[in-house]
Amino acid sequence: MTDQIPQPPHLQIPVAFDLPYLRARALECRLTDDELTALAGIPSTDWDPHLTPQTLSGAALIALAHALNTPPESLLRQPDTTRKPPHRSPQLAPRTAVLHAALIETGRIHPDDLASALEWDPTRLKRAAAALQAHLHQANSPQRLIHTEATIHLAALPGLLTTRQLNSLYSTGHIAAALSPSEATAAADLLHRTARGLPLDVPAAQIPRLANRRLLAPASPPAPHPDLLFALGMNPHPLTAPLPEGEPLQD
Repeated sequence: MTDQIPQPPHLQIPVAFDLPYLRARALECRLTDDELTALAGIPSTDWDPHLTPQTLSGAALIALAHALNTPPESLLRQPDTTRKPPHRSPQLAPRTAVLHAALIETGRIHPDDLASALEWDPTRLKRAAAALQAHLHQANSPQRLIHTEATIHLAALPGLLTTRQLNSLYSTGHIAAALSPSEATAAADLLHRTARGLPLDVPAAQIPRLANRRLLAPASPPAPHPDLLFALGMNPHPLTAPLPEGEPLQD
């Protein structure tokens, strides 16, 4: 007899495996279908609906979680047993759909800011991002999810647009998202120090984020973006127009 996953007697709602998250972790850990089948004892193609806490032993759950580099409890969830209406409200939408919609709305954003806006903890955001990343790959989507410590955003699959098409799109301009309070504060400090010739003091952790928002110049050392200075009349040329040879930025 196998050692089944223990369930507390007071648990009223049966638990089930979070298969989207499990498959997303398998993709990140580069586990093959054969390896997953060997770990679970059930072909990965038959996990839905055959992979349940009743068909997997506790030892197998621990081994599977170890291979996926995640706690065993993170692989389990309480299934939604309610009947879903044809048009679900945003509160009942899957977390991957909520994250996808949020990224479409906001564009590039810091993961901490996104988690705060969605009222999620960092673990929930990480799990949703992993599931969405796996879904976009499986769905042959033209989008890819880029998730680092400094930014999370959607990007187009490379190669879909030609260089000429990209240049034409960027030359028409686009509407940028409003600055967050922390970004606006950082921009004001950059401009204040630049106007007075003071040394720039930018925390290393903020540099990737500010550079992505075109507040910092793309080259080091840290300096205000030429486009930002141009917009305020502090520089005669934007970045899109090359500077005349030997002409420095104006303070």
